[in-house]
Amino acid sequence: YGHGEKNVNLAFSLSEVRPGMRGYGLTVKSGTTIERFEVEVIDVLHNYLAKQDLILVRCLGDAFADHQIARGMSGSPVFFDGRIAGALAYTWPWAKHAVGGITPIASMLAEGKRPLEGRPNGYEPPTILKRGPRPVDAGVTKPAPGELQPIGTPLCTAGFSEATRRELVEACRATGMHAVDGGTIGAPLLRGGALLDAKLEPGAAMVIEMVRGDFTVATIGTATWVDGDKVYGFGHPYQSLGETAMPMSVGYIYMIVASREISFKVGAPLATVGTVIQDRPSGIVGTLGKAPEMVAFDVNFTNVKTGRKESFAFEISPNTHVFSRMMVLTLREAFGKAETTLGRNTKRFTMRLEADGIEPLVWKDAMAGFDGGFQRNLMHLTDRVLNHQRQRTRLRRFTLDVEIEHVDRRAQVITVTSSKDEVRRGETLELVVDLEKREGAERVRERIEVTIPDDAPLGNYAMRVVGGDFVSETIAAPVDLADLPAQYASFYSSSDLMTLLPTSRVDVTVDGRVLRQIPVSMLPRIARSPSGVGLKFHPVTEKVRREVPYVVMGSAIAQVRVVE
Repeated sequence: YGHGEKNVNLAFSLSEVRPGMRGYGLTVKSGTTIERFEVEVIDVLHNYLAKQDLILVRCLGDAFADHQIARGMSGSPVFFDGRIAGALAYTWPWAKHAVGGITPIASMLAEGKRPLEGRPNGYEPPTILKRGPRPVDAGVTKPAPGELQPIGTPLCTAGFSEATRRELVEACRATGMHAVDGGTIGAPLLRGGALLDAKLEPGAAMVIEMVRGDFTVATIGTATWVDGDKVYGFGHPYQSLGETAMPMSVGYIYMIVASREISFKVGAPLATVGTVIQDRPSGIVGTLGKAPEMVAFDVNFTNVKTGRKESFAFEISPNTHVFSRMMVLTLREAFGKAETTLGRNTKRFTMRLEADGIEPLVWKDAMAGFDGGFQRNLMHLTDRVLNHQRQRTRLRRFTLDVEIEHVDRRAQVITVTSSKDEVRRGETLELVVDLEKREGAERVRERIEVTIPDDAPLGNYAMRVVGGDFVSETIAAPVDLADLPAQYASFYSSSDLMTLLPTSRVDVTVDGRVLRQIPVSMLPRIARSPSGVGLKFHPVTEKVRREVPYVVMGSAIAQVRVVE
């Protein structure tokens, strides 16, 4: 067909297109074999997008009697007179015939000529990451039958439960991706005793990877053209990222599933071959060769009672548009596969994050179940690195070691009583904390000695006892990444029984820096200063920590009176 040659100068001009003209397209229907299908021109739809036309065609042949244009065919190159005309990229859902739109090759090649700024989208911190699952976009609806739309790209997933795949469907619907079951294939692939060595060429399956390894999340389209080390594909946007840096792979197709609405390919990434550098309205552009680095994840589980161990290894793109969601979903799946997230269980874990330019960040804690508390811990560990307002670093490796037992170790704080009703500043007293275990409802008692601060407010004085993970942060976001380890050292875990003692001091945040331990009496003078606008005040408490063998829930207050 001539599609393996560097004949881009022989591209078929849009001005040459005529209704009734016959040509052919290339795509993969099974494995990595590129197959030919016939097309007939219907007409040219001018200015479908700004400064971009579409060639309307009908796909012919017995194959299209079984299925219509399928998701995953986006980017399939179409040739007239042996010259490349463009990429099959648009269709109508529910159409009776296999009709679609071709993005002209000239529009796609123009995207490859864009100079790179060196600031790929998703690799700079645009916003603070949201914690937990993103809410479903209520405004996203299915397109009307008469609406011409991008063919769509199958989001092939492997290793995930049905519930998680549903989350991925909702999360990706607004971007034109549609989650389907896929698989994980190593490269090179052995089939029937023959070594399969596929390459990315016009008509081959073109894959953008977000997660790879024991879990897979990858988007499948088709390569349209290869010119030197540049690869063009899809013919429509991937996620409209603009300049970006996502892993690009050649793919393997298991099958095409016929559907009354719109058919789709099922496949998987086969071998990473380069980097997607542009994600634009006319398609995506990649470069062959070096692939962008991923964040390596090592997740290890040990059952405390049986000694059973299980480990997971995978990689996630550090692109901030996908990283936090993929991290939560993959780790939750790992928990469920290893020991189940349901029922009574307690997990003690150590997280370790390695990044360039800073000491490894380590966080140890415990939890019962996989809940929002664990997601909050994940965000504590990664948000400040991914979204630092002034500095950017490269994440390298995330390690999670979990010891799990199928016992609920939570204990609820019920009451706190003081050994004295009236105290003086600097005086020591004993607090008696009664807790109730969640499993078995057994009552346990902890005794804590506390010393009243020298500047405790006179009068009624409330001492609060609470679990460590509910203690508010008292340190401002670090100005430099090198300050992050100190911030993590200031956090408390859920198995810390904390007593909070009020003082007459505050911390004042000014332009990201903290003035420590300022007496309350000085606040009026600070507020009247030129820097007084936008100040943030954080009441200072002295903290007494006691580590206990429970995951502490709830809180209680002991009241005393502080006198001269």
